[in-house]
Amino acid sequence: MTAVMHPGFVRAPELLPVPRPDRIHPEQAAGRVCVWCTAEPTIGLGTRMTTRLGAVVSWAPRACQPCAAREAARVLGIHVRSCYRCCVHDRCPDARALRKLADSRSRPEDRRPDR
Repeated sequence: MTAVMHPGFVRAPELLPVPRPDRIHPEQAAGRVCVWCTAEPTIGLGTRMTTRLGAVVSWAPRACQPCAAREAARVLGIHVRSCYRCCVHDRCPDARALRKLADSRSRPEDRRPDR
């Protein structure tokens, strides 16, 4: 029997890889600016774990909408080539969540009604 995850449990921002906190500006690591571009963040990317001085610590990166959408599109491109369900069947919940976030970079008036 296969376990089925409710698609509402998938949070696309949490699927996005982020830079290591020790390799970015402290303001980015603190979540006060976008982890990729230093713009004002509007999207939480979830709590992440890292090691600092031999101890495991958590941090909460954030991103601006354009960067999160760009990264979601990039990750989606990788995902659909390696996910069995996306390759041979319909899109999996992860792909649907990533596509929704990636599509958020276009303005509402630019979107087609069938999306």
